[in-house]
Amino acid sequence: RRSEGLPCHTWRVPELISNEARVLVLPELGGRVSSLVIDDTEVVVGPLRPDGTPHSPFGWGVYPMVPFAGRIRGARFSFAGVTHRLPERATPHAIHGTVDDVEWEVAGVDSTTLVLTTDLGADWPFSGRVTHTIGVRDGSIRFELALEAIDAMPAQVGWHPWFVRPARIDHRFSEWMPRDADGMPGEATREKMPSLADAVDDCFVSDGSPVTVRVDNLELSLSSDCSHWVVYTGAEHGICVEPQSGPPNAIESAPDILAPGETLRRWFEISWSA
Repeated sequence: RRSEGLPCHTWRVPELISNEARVLVLPELGGRVSSLVIDDTEVVVGPLRPDGTPHSPFGWGVYPMVPFAGRIRGARFSFAGVTHRLPERATPHAIHGTVDDVEWEVAGVDSTTLVLTTDLGADWPFSGRVTHTIGVRDGSIRFELALEAIDAMPAQVGWHPWFVRPARIDHRFSEWMPRDADGMPGEATREKMPSLADAVDDCFVSDGSPVTVRVDNLELSLSSDCSHWVVYTGAEHGICVEPQSGPPNAIESAPDILAPGETLRRWFEISWSA
């Protein structure tokens, strides 16, 4: 069920269009946005480097993270007294869920809205289904995730957008969660907050205000009802500002729990101005 990735000619590419924006989505590669062009400016890292070689599977586009976001320590977690193992996709940890590189089903599409669905795959020990709705309007693109549990399960959702350089983040979060030796977040604090102008790979607590990202001559405003943001600026080709319904490793430390039939819903919106 996992996609084979390249070559490009196998992709089915829905296109969403507004007055200022053109959005390309790849259902076969995790249902991710591969391009977001606003007023002739590309703001999202595409699948290929300038020399034509592919980026790593985690290193491009805007993709959903379900049913967990970020890392899980040691690729294992316990739920209802049972310990479960996950693939070590960031050895020795699990990372970014189970649906970022699988083929999603197109449930509905028109010129402005795309609805994608998939199950959670064999790597996740619980049954569930996720719906990802992507809608573009004048001045914004909105993402909505709905994770419906068939089995009782711990749950988390989020998005992993890659913005092209040169880019900078203009925001000051109220708290951050310092990483331990495994890269897992600790207790939230206001002390010794890192500068987002430096190389960071940290989780921050949302205060509900939009996060401003400047790409070329565009000002992007990122909003979400997610409780945490992970910021990664350590790559040369792009930066990441990731809304998540909980911090990395939350599936092990403090997950949302869904009963059978319950749904976890979150949204993420990118709006812009010149």
